[in-house]
Amino acid sequence: MKWTVKEWIPEGYQARRTGALTAYIYRSFRWPDFYRGGAPAYEVRYGRAAIALIRFEGKGATVRALEAAAAFPEIGDLDLVEIALWVSKLRSASLGLN
Repeated sequence: MKWTVKEWIPEGYQARRTGALTAYIYRSFRWPDFYRGGAPAYEVRYGRAAIALIRFEGKGATVRALEAAAAFPEIGDLDLVEIALWVSKLRSASLGLN
């Protein structure tokens, strides 16, 4: 694990892990089954593929790995949860500034 996440573009984040792994997290509107009730959803991309979805609702988050994640065993479920926690923290910080 040991991910570091920073805001990369507005509504987008870059996640880096020791060992030169880099994933990108983008605000997503393409997953209607996952984007319900206006809850913000994010897509985690790695190796040019969407590997997971993160949905924030209230104070919690739901992380769902996609089929493409199986092709990248170097990023497991715990890694995705850690990335979601980072994104939650960064989102809270930026919402607090407005």
